[in-house]
Amino acid sequence: MRQKKSLHVLLVDDDEDDFILTRACFNDLTDWTFELEWCQTYEKALHSLAHCKHDLYIFDYLLGSKTGIDLIKEAVALNCQEPIILLTGKGDEKVAVESLRLGAADYLVKSELEPTILGRSLRYSLERTKVVKALRQSERRYRRIFEESEDMLFISDLQGRILDSNLAATTLTGVAEDELRGQQVQNFFELAEINPIWEIIKAQKDLPQQEVRFTSIGGERKFGVLSATIENEHESTYVQGRLRDATNQKQSERERLFSEKLGVTGRLVRMLAHEVRNPLTNVNLSAEQLESELEDEELKFYTDIIKRNCGRINDLITKLLQSSRPGEFALTSGSLHEALDKTLANAHDRLKLKKIQVTKNYEAEDIQIEMNVDMLEISILNLIINAIEAMSGGGGMLTITTRNVDREVQVLVADNGSGISEENMAKIFEPYFTDKKSGMGIGLASTLNIVQTHGGRIDVQSEEGVGTVFTLSFPIAEKG
Repeated sequence: MRQKKSLHVLLVDDDEDDFILTRACFNDLTDWTFELEWCQTYEKALHSLAHCKHDLYIFDYLLGSKTGIDLIKEAVALNCQEPIILLTGKGDEKVAVESLRLGAADYLVKSELEPTILGRSLRYSLERTKVVKALRQSERRYRRIFEESEDMLFISDLQGRILDSNLAATTLTGVAEDELRGQQVQNFFELAEINPIWEIIKAQKDLPQQEVRFTSIGGERKFGVLSATIENEHESTYVQGRLRDATNQKQSERERLFSEKLGVTGRLVRMLAHEVRNPLTNVNLSAEQLESELEDEELKFYTDIIKRNCGRINDLITKLLQSSRPGEFALTSGSLHEALDKTLANAHDRLKLKKIQVTKNYEAEDIQIEMNVDMLEISILNLIINAIEAMSGGGGMLTITTRNVDREVQVLVADNGSGISEENMAKIFEPYFTDKKSGMGIGLASTLNIVQTHGGRIDVQSEEGVGTVFTLSFPIAEKG
């Protein structure tokens, strides 16, 4: 035996005769059981709507000085999600269309009302409302995913004009949400790189994940992964895109590779140092013995050369070992600004000789980090020396900045020097790589090693002829 559907219905009608006729139609419905509640006034109907305790609402169009259209508007404002049917005295198509546009599930003409039509309207309204509820829930779910995603999600036309975007887009680009809408997606990328990519999109072809470089409003260059799909809806074509910030991931991969190379190189250097120092010691001892036995002072000149160069080779081996050995040193909480000031003081003579202007943009409050002061000063001094050597005398500008960003503290060492070529950018932290005639190529390798031992990371951005910015990021020291 089929179970009857049970409904709690509120009928809003100020005419008692019409209520009796409508109730009679309900009584003739054999497939339903219902509780029909009659409400005579607009004000009482508002009170019932506020409590949302009914399964279905039926509003008469004429309700004194108000109308059923007004009541539908009130119901929508109160977030009533149950089906509403509008009753009209005449088959007014304009009223019917308006009621459906505002949120009514169906409408009925009183003069045509009979059980079959009422039953059909009830089934249609309940089913339609069920579908609408599911769509709204789905929309809320996907809107939440859209808004809470850490990737930049955007919708644009085929030309790249942004129609909608999420909160991450504002964070990633640095542009306010209202200002972002209407801007061109291409404006945030290097044009030489994005234009060929966007031609694929304009040809209405989906774009698989592609590595790109993009720029925030502050001019910070980052690495990202861009993907896009072409969507068609209501004869309209639009682009649904995603940009994931891969800067930290790419930097971590680069640092991992450099660390691996540093480890391999370190093992090789230690082996060679052992093999070289043994015969070097014998050469040095033999030179000293020979010098003690020589009576001719002129010949001692040559033994002195041998001993002096043995010392130089030994010092060189020591430096190579220091650069290749993974850092093992104790960390204690200390003042970052004091360490930076001390490092700048150590570089004072070089800065003065080349007439380089120094600007300090420190956070207002001092920053404490876990560090080994001596090693941290060495790492930053390496960056400052590189900056000095990259700048021409008289017009050089060195800027040291500190800032708190996302539970990290950052130190930025910026110069307006010659910059680093794209080719060399991928190699600058490799041990013994250098483009300087007298360089050994161990300064940046040592800096990377020291920063990583502090639990930090390094990022570098550079443009030839413009300058270079090294960004050191460290975890903030826990307050005791």
